[in-house]
Formats: sequence, C-alpha cells, structure tokens
Amino acid sequence: MRDLSAQPCLNARVRIFSRRSSAFCLAVVLVMAFAAGASADEVSPINPNNRPTALAGAVNGVVPMSRLVNVAPNCIAAREAGPSLARIFAMAREINLALGADQCYRPLSQQVDFANQAAQPGNNPACVASVSATPSGAPVGHSYHGWGKAADLLDAGRSLTFASPGYAFMKQVAGSLGWNHPAFAEPGGSSCPEPWHWEWVGDGGNLGASPRRGDAVALLPSADDGGFATVNGLGGLNVHGDFVNRGSAGSIPIAWVMVGATGTRDRGGYWMVGADGGVFSFGNARFFGSTAGFRLAQPVNAIASTRSGRGYWLLAWDGGVFSFGDAHFFGSTGGMRLNRPVVGIATTPSGNGYRLVASDGGVFSFGDARFFGSMGGQRIVSPVVGIAPTPSGKGYWMVASDGGVFSFGDAHFYGSLASTGPPAPIIGMVPTRTGHGYWIELADGEVLGFGDAHT
Repeated sequence: MRDLSAQPCLNARVRIFSRRSSAFCLAVVLVMAFAAGASADEVSPINPNNRPTALAGAVNGVVPMSRLVNVAPNCIAAREAGPSLARIFAMAREINLALGADQCYRPLSQQVDFANQAAQPGNNPACVASVSATPSGAPVGHSYHGWGKAADLLDAGRSLTFASPGYAFMKQVAGSLGWNHPAFAEPGGSSCPEPWHWEWVGDGGNLGASPRRGDAVALLPSADDGGFATVNGLGGLNVHGDFVNRGSAGSIPIAWVMVGATGTRDRGGYWMVGADGGVFSFGNARFFGSTAGFRLAQPVNAIASTRSGRGYWLLAWDGGVFSFGDAHFFGSTGGMRLNRPVVGIATTPSGNGYRLVASDGGVFSFGDARFFGSMGGQRIVSPVVGIAPTPSGKGYWMVASDGGVFSFGDAHFYGSLASTGPPAPIIGMVPTRTGHGYWIELADGEVLGFGDAHT
C-alpha cells in the first residue's frame, strides 16, 4: 500500500571536493547553501504538519488532463506541482542518482482498488487513504495523489527506504523546491511510515505558509540586453525590463513539462521545448519539427538555435542530438558510455559545430567547436548545470548548481554565487551580447547579473 495521505572557491570560481565525496555529500552541500539564502521573513512551507491544498474546481481523482502534466515515466502531476518535481528528478540525474516515480496522480478508480486491497484480511486499512461514498453510493477519493500533488518515489527501481540514497537526497534537496515529507510518513510517525511518499506544498500548503517556487527552466534576454524573461516549466513568461512578450505556452495544456528555451538571433522570437521534445515557437521563430511522439532513449533537456534562426538542435540527457531546419548534425555522445549525463549545449558562431557539457564538467566538441578545457576528472562541489559560449566562439563558461562559475578560453570571470550560497538551485546561465557579462538563473525564477548583465 502506498498512501496515508488523508491523514569560497579556490579562485571564487570553483571548489574542489575531497576524493571521498559522494553524491549525497553534494546534496548536503547544496541544501546548506540554499538554506543560507532564505529570507528571515519567510514562513517555510516545509513542515511535517503541512499538507497540500485541494485542486480548486476539481474532483479528487477525477482531474481533467488539461490540469495535469507529464513529469517522468509513471508520473503525471498537477500543473502547479509538476515543474518543481521535474527539477528534483533533473538534480538527481546530475549526480547519477536513479530517482524515479512509482506513481504521482492517482485516479479515483485506483484509490478504490487500493482501499479494497487494504481492507482484505492481513492488511492494514490505516495504510491507505480512505474512500468514502456519497448518499447515492458514488465513491469519493481523499488521497493527496488524487489532486496530483503527491508522489511515490523509487530509487533504482525500488521504493525508497529510510536507508536508501534516494531518501537521503530528498530530505536534503526537496524542501528547497517545495516538496514536503508529511508527519505520518516520517520514521515512527504512524503505523505506516512511508519514506517514498512526498507531497507538494510549494503554494504554501494548508498551513498558508510562504510559497516556495522551483519551476524556472530558462532565461531569454531582450534584443538589447535591457531586459529578459524567465520561462517556467509550464511555458509561462515572467517579463522584466524591455523584453517584448511574443506569446507563451502558459495557457496551453501542454503534455510534458517544459525543460528549455532559446531565442532567434535577432531575439525577435523564441522556441520552448518540452521533455518529450515537443517544440513551441513564438514571434519570428518558426517551427521546423520536434521529437514529440518519438520513442527517445532519454528525455530532452535543452534546445539551441542555429545562427540563421532557421533551425535548432534538441539535446537529450544521454547527449543525443536531434537536428531540425538548417541545423546540421555533427555528432553526439548518444552511443558513448558517460560518467555523468549531458546537461547543456553551446553552439559555435558559424553554426557549424557545438559543444556538449556533462554534469561533471566534461566537454565534448563536435564540428568546428574547439576544446578549451573542462572540469572533467576533477571533484567539484556541485554538478555543472549549463554551458554558455563567448561571442567569438573561442571560449565558454560553465555554471554549477551552487552558482560556481568556470571560465575557459577567452571567457572572463565576472563573479559567481559559490561563496555566498544561492537560496535555490541554479539552473543555468546566459551571456550578454558583448560577452562582458552573464546572467545566472535560479530555480525559483530569481536572476542575478554579473559584468554588464543588468537585472
């Protein structure tokens, strides 16, 4: 049964970790950094007594698909909760932790089945959410899974235990993204503790605490760098400065969470991409194809446009590269055995090459992309989450999830967050047109500028 839910860097850029470090030490470092940046006025929603709110206007277990979104295999969640859960899965991938889901949204019919199973001799009916009935006898669900705001998690294909790496990871990281472990599920919290069961209270939960976002996936600069828009996991935009809103997917019932976005060369348009490789185009960005409907070895996690703006590449976690329009294929790591997954792609000025970066800082160059160095083989405190090229194409930056910045070739260092600790995980960086600065984006949508990048 699954649910009681009714109830300073070495040079300010990089820190090298000891050889005995592990993925879970990384998680500890991350959460300490995130907690250090929390506001003193914030009432944390991460409280064992906090529970999710009902999904307004919906019926438990009978939620229409337009209000749900695919997050991962076996995991469909409420649109509000999905992007932050996707970020958790992404962070787990970055440290080679096989975190997955057994189930997230639970339809009413399955709630009834679970309740009937729990009532059988030898089972404990207290270990599953109750199902009541209307006066006419119709079942009424009460599980938080029925709102799409709970997830039962797996570690390497098995339910989390209190001793499993996945549970340690969730205890250290989930709270920074609005996911809570309720009191009944804690060790000794009830007759049916559940290390695998986690709930989304990022909207404040039923305690009315402070919201905690974790849904940002990309940043789009304006044409003159005088503004930008942050893109969330549902394809919505949050506009700053002189950025011109050309439209968004925020009101579209997308099938999969968004994972990235990129602009056309003149920044008069942009594309967004979902984890299934579905592409959405706005402004002067044209649609040239997608992998939506394809059977992919790994989900898509990034998109990059060609110099002409008449094509784009999609990148998957295994380093598989998919080319559309005038984007040419120059190679990939899709068939290689990698130490860590590929997290970013940076194209060359000519459009005749690109570099891929893995979460250990390893760089793979294809086409006319030159190699200027990497962090591969070194022990870094936090995984690399993105790469950005200089305008000349003769250098690049990498950014880690703790805000550390690494510079190679003609890329200059303009500052980082590694010594202060960000309030939320870093998700990526974008350089200015001049190459004399860059923006760093956090999972909660906050953006910090360095050099000539203004916020």
